Amino acid sequence: MTDTLVPEGFRKLDVRDEFIQLAGPLWFKAEADGLRIGLPLERKHGNPMGWAHGGLLVTVADMVMGVGSGFSTGIFWPHPTISLTSEFVRGAKLGQWLEGKARIARRTVNFCFCTCDLICGGEIVLVSSGVFKVPDADKIPERARAAALAPPWKE
Repeated sequence: MTDTLVPEGFRKLDVRDEFIQLAGPLWFKAEADGLRIGLPLERKHGNPMGWAHGGLLVTVADMVMGVGSGFSTGIFWPHPTISLTSEFVRGAKLGQWLEGKARIARRTVNFCFCTCDLICGGEIVLVSSGVFKVPDADKIPERARAAALAPPWKE
């Protein structure tokens, strides 16, 4: 089921975070103004009522804004979450595509201030905002620095 729900032009987002690997896989599509990030909602993502678990929705919003901050900074390395606020609007039905795109409201040397809406079945299911720490490129381990500074959306 997974690949059949992935819209055309999306590529798998390979992350080293094992928790996100368990929750995913996440997919991305680069556009001029940011990254669209999503995933097909599978049974493993749901609760017994057939809806996506709220914790998954918040996790996806966190990744949408964190990786979206990376798109803004050009660094494919964790942008740690400083604060995150989310509000559930409606349920996200399993078997559908869930997607979001970060809007960077403000960026400073140290922080990205973001918002995003998660969309499922053509409806907003979650709205979220957060602040994300911009990593210091000089502090990225040398063995990972070249890859972090050559993000997959620039390929």
